[in-house]
Amino acid sequence: MSLKLRLNVLISVLLGLVLIGGAFFAMQRAREDVRAEIQSTMNLSELMLGAAWTGASAPEAGPVFDPQALGRVRHLRIELYDAAGRLLQTNRRSRVPEAAGVPEWFARVLTKMTPAWDEVRRPLLAGEEVVGELVIRPDPSYEIEEVWKDSVGLVQLATLLFVGMNFAVYGIVGRALRPVDRILDALTGLEQGNLKTRLPALDLPELARIARAFNRMAEALEQSVTQNRRLARRLLQVQEEERKSLSRELHDELGQYLSAIHADAAAILNRDDAALAPVRASAQAIVEACRAMMDIVRGMLARLRPGALDELGLKEALRELATGWRQRHPAIACALEFAGELDDLDEAAKICIYRLVQESLTNVAKHARARRVEVRLARISGPGSSVRVQVRDDGVGMDPSARQTGFGLAGMRERVESLGGRLVVENGRNGGLTVTAELPLPTDTRVLG
Repeated sequence: MSLKLRLNVLISVLLGLVLIGGAFFAMQRAREDVRAEIQSTMNLSELMLGAAWTGASAPEAGPVFDPQALGRVRHLRIELYDAAGRLLQTNRRSRVPEAAGVPEWFARVLTKMTPAWDEVRRPLLAGEEVVGELVIRPDPSYEIEEVWKDSVGLVQLATLLFVGMNFAVYGIVGRALRPVDRILDALTGLEQGNLKTRLPALDLPELARIARAFNRMAEALEQSVTQNRRLARRLLQVQEEERKSLSRELHDELGQYLSAIHADAAAILNRDDAALAPVRASAQAIVEACRAMMDIVRGMLARLRPGALDELGLKEALRELATGWRQRHPAIACALEFAGELDDLDEAAKICIYRLVQESLTNVAKHARARRVEVRLARISGPGSSVRVQVRDDGVGMDPSARQTGFGLAGMRERVESLGGRLVVENGRNGGLTVTAELPLPTDTRVLG
């Protein structure tokens, strides 16, 4: 339940309680007023009727009061009986109390809340003889009707007040909380990697403090992430330089020695000197060991620093990488697709793309159980131009709930983000895993991710 709805419900409950309490209090006051008014009317009517009866010999001798005049006495039922108990005169046409338009339940509730009144009976004397009886009974029906009309008016007014106040509260609270949407949008932008997100100055003091704290946090986060990316990029550069230096030493030093050992062993093996016959088997073993070690060194050189990347460019280096990968994993088809010029990228971008594809293919071979993998590279022109790298397989995908303990994806993400790019790893709709990286071109100064 939203905050606006909660406030409306709370205000509605409070208004309802106030109205119920006010209605109860009003009914109590109305009951007391009705009782006092009826009691006063009874006393006055009793005195007036007693005076009007003075000197009458018998009720049959003639009317002792005017029924029409007594009919205006709304709260009392006045009846005159003879000595035999027959009704002679009354100020009501009907013996049943009437309350026009009053629901029966309301009349019952008000009647139960009001204590019963005692009727007044006065004997009528002619001399010392009882010739009749005057009965005065309270009749609250008219007063109940008035209370009902007042209650209906009060409920209508309360309804208008309730509706108006709820609309007002909803509008005021909605207006006051409108900056919350801005805060949520800013948090979403920050979550998506837009570190430039800032909140404007807000009017509400509480939200203004939140905005200032958010801006300080976003600024600190931007500085920290920028610094970390700069450090990560520098570390990767140092790592690549060290790999390049190590591959050069392996190629120039160890490679030459292995080539020399191989040549000497081959020379011994190819000589026809009978004196060398005992060592030909050892020479053959040395030749084979040298070949094996040279293959190992070539593999190490390819992993440390792909020579084709410097000599032939990114596309040819990736083709060579895919060819070697197919030879090691013949059961998995591997397709390459290029779009746009890719060989004019700077060295950092080329190395990042090469390592990304290399690590992705390694993961496919180890974990995917796939039958096909596709590698697509495309250059996206226009404003905010970039290079998109996508590696997609048809394997088992990745369990989102599984905890990733390896450094493969983390290393790829670190490489991509160090260049200001963005890496997305997601399961495909029909299975498999898709790794997508987008790297901004050097001329693009925007921060993606």
